[in-house]
Amino acid sequence: MSLTTHPYPTIHTVDVAGTRSEIRQLLDSLLARLRRTPQVENIRHDDAQQSWVCTLADGGRGHLTVGAPAEPGAVAPGTHRITASYANGTSAGAERFFEEVRHLPFTDTEMAAVGDELPLTSALSDRWNGRPLSGVGVILTIHHMRDFLVLVESLLALGVDPANMTVIDKEYPYAHSHRVDAHLVHRYGIEVWRYRDLLAGIKSHVVKAEAAGLSSIVMDDGGYVMPAVLTHMPSLAGHFTGLVEQTTSGIRKLDGLDLPIPLFSVAESDMKGTIESYGIADAAVRNTLRLLPDEKFEGQAALVLGFGRIGSEVAGVLRDRRMRVAVYDADITRLVGAHEQGYVTGRSLNRLVASHQPKLVIGCVGATSFGLEQARLLPPRSFLVSTTSRDYEFALAELRAGSSAVAERGVLGTGYTLADGPDVLAVGHGMPINFHYAESLSNRYVDLVLAGLAVGAVALAQGDERLKPGHNVAATNAILSESGIIDAYYQLYGPTSTPPAGDGRE
Repeated sequence: MSLTTHPYPTIHTVDVAGTRSEIRQLLDSLLARLRRTPQVENIRHDDAQQSWVCTLADGGRGHLTVGAPAEPGAVAPGTHRITASYANGTSAGAERFFEEVRHLPFTDTEMAAVGDELPLTSALSDRWNGRPLSGVGVILTIHHMRDFLVLVESLLALGVDPANMTVIDKEYPYAHSHRVDAHLVHRYGIEVWRYRDLLAGIKSHVVKAEAAGLSSIVMDDGGYVMPAVLTHMPSLAGHFTGLVEQTTSGIRKLDGLDLPIPLFSVAESDMKGTIESYGIADAAVRNTLRLLPDEKFEGQAALVLGFGRIGSEVAGVLRDRRMRVAVYDADITRLVGAHEQGYVTGRSLNRLVASHQPKLVIGCVGATSFGLEQARLLPPRSFLVSTTSRDYEFALAELRAGSSAVAERGVLGTGYTLADGPDVLAVGHGMPINFHYAESLSNRYVDLVLAGLAVGAVALAQGDERLKPGHNVAATNAILSESGIIDAYYQLYGPTSTPPAGDGRE
């Protein structure tokens, strides 16, 4: 479809913080990439408009302008606004133009600010002598947020050669996903593969790492790599010597698989469960409220699916928001725990939905937990929210098949008008809500867990004898405790008079 059918140009804007020199370098790099793009025929500077004009082969015109925000008090100091517009060409031409424009690396000013917010992760290279990761390749599937870049910088400082590092982009719509990708590629020279090409990305990584004479460690967030290897490419399993996993959904994907390498389970560690779970729950609820600002949830019924580490915290946050909270868990021990904490519970999910009539359902199981049969029992205008990696929590294909109408509602999500039931909105299209056009936890909050991932990678690379093939929860807890990062976290955010380690302890 030609863009000429639309009366206005298509526009993309991005705010970038930095010095004028940094902005100029960023723009020069962007213009150089545009000049190398086959569809771009010419780039010239329009002195009168103070903009750069790109002429594309489809007849389209792209304009690039760098300006100062009209209300500087509403943005961070040093903010520059880059505005790109495109008109008169085809949709394909516009997408190609904006694909380059969106891929802007972060400036040194921006990265310094993020690094300051992640003091533990930033200082990881000071914890070990030498470069303990210099003898391994690393493949990572971590959320594409700014904090991830600080972890990558630390891994490089610990010895990983960027030529032997591969990143799998989950393709979630994070707040800064394009810029994170651009930084990985254009600043670090790291190969990035899309989730849709996961198997090809894994194969490519193995080939290049083995060409360098290296084995590899997997650093995963959601069980993407090793389950794929063991299921679809078992002949490559011998290349990998260790796995660091951050999420319980990733642990669950390993169920039933014979894992031949040690698993450093940050996901199941006391550190992550004690410190991070509340932050994730709070971020999930806050982002839900941000997307639904005109809804009234106080006094309304909510249902939490799964009463594990995240679900129990979500239930507490919702109760604090003055909602009437019910909990369902197939595990009877967890269900009893929810009951004794005062939540409405039931052994039958269907009967619980029918009697409690939740306006808001938040899934925290990590696997499909709610489908068309349950959705038909919901009250009118209900909302489904997931905290699980990807879109596994709700049976979305069932909802689509059982609907008389399905409406894509942009950033808000997907609406289902059930043929014999209510209107239901899968907020964020059923993807994890805490990452939906957001950065989830604050950087200072997630700092400890990111540092823990690196601790695991180093322990695996150094061949810690406590790490055996399969799960190593006890060893993980011991290694994390010995690393000193939890002590450092306490000294940063604990009592102001925290004594140095070894002083005043009983």
